[in-house]
Amino acid sequence: MNHIINSFSIVFILSLLVFFSTLDAQEQPSRKSTVDKAVQKSQKIRQKSIENQEKTTEISQNIQATGDQVNSIAQNVKSVINVFEPILRLRLRRKEGKNTDNQIIESNISGSVQNDTAANDTIVADGSLQEMPVETILIPESSEYNPDGSANLGNQNHKQFGCYISIMQGQVLDDMDAADNTSRVDLIFTATDYFGSAPMYALLTPAYVKNDLFSNYYFRGPNYNDKNIPVKLWVDVNESEIALTSLTYEKFDKIQNNNQLMSVVKLTPGFKEKYESRTKINGKVFAIKTEMGNRKAYGLMLVSEHLGTTGTSGYLKIKLKVTGFDNNGDGIPDIDFYR
Repeated sequence: MNHIINSFSIVFILSLLVFFSTLDAQEQPSRKSTVDKAVQKSQKIRQKSIENQEKTTEISQNIQATGDQVNSIAQNVKSVINVFEPILRLRLRRKEGKNTDNQIIESNISGSVQNDTAANDTIVADGSLQEMPVETILIPESSEYNPDGSANLGNQNHKQFGCYISIMQGQVLDDMDAADNTSRVDLIFTATDYFGSAPMYALLTPAYVKNDLFSNYYFRGPNYNDKNIPVKLWVDVNESEIALTSLTYEKFDKIQNNNQLMSVVKLTPGFKEKYESRTKINGKVFAIKTEMGNRKAYGLMLVSEHLGTTGTSGYLKIKLKVTGFDNNGDGIPDIDFYR
């Protein structure tokens, strides 16, 4: 009897083992399928994350490119702003009219030419309008300026022309005018025989003349024989700097925009508070800068002629080009800024 029971138990146990083995075999594919799905889902999430990151990077690059483009455009706009020629634009006025009658139109040279039928056209026999030749004359506001857009900068002894120049306004000032506008004066031209056998020609900055103990010697001549020179009494003076450039007359003429002008200023070495020469300075081009809290001025000055020597007839014919300031973005300097 015991033998039968033991046999039955063994069979029962074997049956259970077979049952559970079969059940486990059925669950294995199910578990494997679940794991595979989880892995696939994880891969999809990772791929989506990579795609989103790539899109974000692309957007960021586009934004950066757009910003660079805007900066480039802004720089291009600045670079095409014309330089300003203050003598030509502020010290001359235009007269226009017909050489067939006496009608004249006057305007500042910086303004637009006025159109007037009576002045610019005439009615011919068939009733049609026919344009007549226009004669344009540039009239300097005073003897200090010339129709070619140059100014006459006298030495300290000159009997007619002042020796002080305002770069931004293109204005030549005498002692009286300069005393009332000391903050406008950027340079002073002097000529003297005091230093020996050869004349001494100098372009001096106001701060140097006021503060240097021996600056009065540059003024020695018919008008000044001691240290009592006008600039010593000025309260406000510009701390200008000047340097001789390597530009020729032709290269000066080609300077048309701010970038070109500032390149010359930045690349010119040796800025000082004065320039001296024992010979005449015909054809020389100078860079001038005034960098102060209340005044910033950058310009080029061409000496087209140096006439006379150290007496009452010595003077320079000069032309100026200065930084153009444009508020409306048309690339043309706004004349009201310089008045």
